[in-house]
Amino acid sequence: MIKKIKANKVLSQHIEDTCCENEVCVTFDNEVSPDSYIILKVDKYYNSLNIEFRPASVDCLIIRECVNTGYGITLVELKKIENSKGFTIDNIKEKFQTTLFDFIKTKFKNPLDIDYSDVKLFFVSNKEIYKRDLGLKMEVLMNVRFKYNGKNFMIIPRMPNPAIKNCYS
Repeated sequence: MIKKIKANKVLSQHIEDTCCENEVCVTFDNEVSPDSYIILKVDKYYNSLNIEFRPASVDCLIIRECVNTGYGITLVELKKIENSKGFTIDNIKEKFQTTLFDFIKTKFKNPLDIDYSDVKLFFVSNKEIYKRDLGLKMEVLMNVRFKYNGKNFMIIPRMPNPAIKNCYS
């Protein structure tokens, strides 16, 4: 699958070495081989389109080869929060919906739309995720569910530099 993505004329233009934005990043566990994953900058793809209405999308789509068989994906939204407003639930929800259902299921159905062994949705921000001013909003965000390939997934809040781990199928 990683070879197919690298060979795809459009997707190959949006491959990055890191998943970082405004000093908010994710890292990879030492056991994850650099050859076993690929990082696509989904927002970079949508920003490159010459269209009037640009849907909101997550920052990174990380596809990794699982240790035994299959593939895992991690959708990552990176957010540097400057004030107590920080983000809106609707905007974050739209970002994950666009990536799952437009980017993966429609625009790049081949090669991206497969039955993944492991699916993670990360919201990574620079603020303490349980701080009083963000706590209620985070709770609401964590209760948002996405039905994808017949399974329900929720957004997992993380502090900067969470490590992406190997997946095992």
